[in-house]
Amino acid sequence: MAPVRNYHIDTSFSSLPVAVLFLNGRLDASNCSEVHRVFSELLRQSTSIVIDCTELEFLDSSGLGAIVSCLRKAIEAGGDLRLSGLSNNVALLFELTKAQRLFSIYNDSTAAVASFNPLKPE
Repeated sequence: MAPVRNYHIDTSFSSLPVAVLFLNGRLDASNCSEVHRVFSELLRQSTSIVIDCTELEFLDSSGLGAIVSCLRKAIEAGGDLRLSGLSNNVALLFELTKAQRLFSIYNDSTAAVASFNPLKPE
């Protein structure tokens, strides 16, 4: 019997040169390496990246570490990483570990993507 995958990763690009990485299901020690791999591929295409956590049901300390590592990689590449759509449970982990201080966090990926636009509407 094949192992059951408890996560799904998808990506898209917006009209701005911003990549969006969608996390679904669980992010834990069992799949952090896949997130690192996909993030590194995205970083070659865009240094402005949003991780959309709207469908992320579970995040443990390994998953949090993976997201912080992604932020570090983005900054080292001269870019930035924004988060969006944190559920109450995921947001609580960020608050308890004070990791929310490291990130710009938005309610949805549309707002997070728009935050990369240096031109503000008048």
